[in-house]
Amino acid sequence: MAQEKTKIYDRMTSGLAAAAGWTLKIVGGCIFVWLSWYAMRYTQYIPPYGDEFPANVPDSVARNLLALAIAAGGIGLLFLLEKRLAPKAQEWVMRAAVTALSLWMGGAGLYWIREIDRVPVGDQAFIYGGASYFIEGGYFFLEKGGYCDMWPQQLGLMAVVEALFRLVGTYNYFACQLINVALVVGIGILGYLLIRRMTGHMAVVLGYCLCMVFCLPLIFYTGWVYGDVPSIFCILLSAVLLLQYGKDGRIRYLAALVPAVTMAVLVRENSLIMLIALCLCAGVYALQRKDKKLLAALVLCVALPWAAYTGVTKMYETRAGLAHPLGGIPATSYLAMGMQEENGKYGWFTEYCKKVYWESDNDPEYARWVSGIHIKERLAYFRDNPAYARAFYREKLLSQWNQPLYQSLFFSAQYSEGKEPGPDSLDYKVHGQYFVQVLACCDRMQFVLYAGMVCYFLFAVKKGDSILKYLLAATILGGFFFSVIWEAKARYILPYYVMMYPLAVVGYWQLMRGVMRLFGRREKKEQQDNVIPFRKVA
Repeated sequence: MAQEKTKIYDRMTSGLAAAAGWTLKIVGGCIFVWLSWYAMRYTQYIPPYGDEFPANVPDSVARNLLALAIAAGGIGLLFLLEKRLAPKAQEWVMRAAVTALSLWMGGAGLYWIREIDRVPVGDQAFIYGGASYFIEGGYFFLEKGGYCDMWPQQLGLMAVVEALFRLVGTYNYFACQLINVALVVGIGILGYLLIRRMTGHMAVVLGYCLCMVFCLPLIFYTGWVYGDVPSIFCILLSAVLLLQYGKDGRIRYLAALVPAVTMAVLVRENSLIMLIALCLCAGVYALQRKDKKLLAALVLCVALPWAAYTGVTKMYETRAGLAHPLGGIPATSYLAMGMQEENGKYGWFTEYCKKVYWESDNDPEYARWVSGIHIKERLAYFRDNPAYARAFYREKLLSQWNQPLYQSLFFSAQYSEGKEPGPDSLDYKVHGQYFVQVLACCDRMQFVLYAGMVCYFLFAVKKGDSILKYLLAATILGGFFFSVIWEAKARYILPYYVMMYPLAVVGYWQLMRGVMRLFGRREKKEQQDNVIPFRKVA
């Protein structure tokens, strides 16, 4: 009887894992075929100077297809080169490649933050300014209707920046930029470690390192004093730790996974999308293997970020001596804003949230009710005008996912008076005469990545593989669906763009494996341990 129950349980969990894999394969494949189709024919961008308005222009199909052929052909050549090198030589080549990539990303990042002498504005200024004010005893950001009353989720990042400023001094945003550079180098290395755990093949590692050289938006965001770069680092670290745990089952990797996830959510609330993907993928894996350690770690991954946010909020409320709890703009306000069209922008950020909150006398419940009414009105309009609804969401998605620069140069173009770049500086040229060339380079890279993601979902998501491999893929799909309903910004897509690099290269590699097999170039079967090949003697 017990054996029969075990068999039923095993069939159920295996079926659940298979269903999850097929869902990921079909949904992911469809989404990236759609994105690739539009990325091949059009591109969108926001000029460095002016309003935050995405321009949509025709793209060069021929150049995109040429870039695709070069990328696929390059992986094919690396595939053949790998066959000619001994394992020890392959190891040295891979280490040299990731070292060169680290030097490039570190050097380029340092050069960029020295080149762009900017004073952070907007949310950046509130983060580093608020952390500095808190150290000095100023808590006016926490007053009713203040910045942290409207966006209390920012207190997590402020607490991290405050801890840093207590070491390096207040208003020292350059220290944050230096940390960004270090984390960008770490992101490159984590992608390498991820690939080593997913395939271990030299062709994939070299392809990844070559592609990451052209991940220019990540370099440009080193000057952005915000939680984007730190959260990307923590997400990739979580993926590496999870894969490593799946390989050897050591609890120390789970012990490191929990704080990595917590920090990712603390510095950027949208990392909750990764946390949901983690619970789904690792939860299915844990049920399959009846892994109580992993289930316990998942509980901690959910509980600790919540406890950290609650603790940070209570700490600041106590330090400020607030007589009222912090409110917060309700999520329904962002959902309502994501359904509005204003001056040709579909669902993009406006002053709607603040306006509704202030008009509600800073009452979150009343603001939630008002936003709910606006949501119902827009849903009724979409229902009565289905053609408009389709066009609205198509433009909303493409204005975010089909922007190859992800607003990286837009957010680094604002400078304070007296700090204007000289006409001969690279900073000035990248935001001016070289902007079109930089955009074109990133545009080609974006199309190559999207096509690679199609290959990944078609050829790399396979029955029988560990579902832990699919954490980043599930996070990307979660980010796509989240971008449908939330306020729109191309900057919000940057983390998913960076996550695509290792996955897209794995997709191309799997494609080339299939092509080589068709032409009779089969891979050598890996020799099993303790098995000695022999020839039968007649």
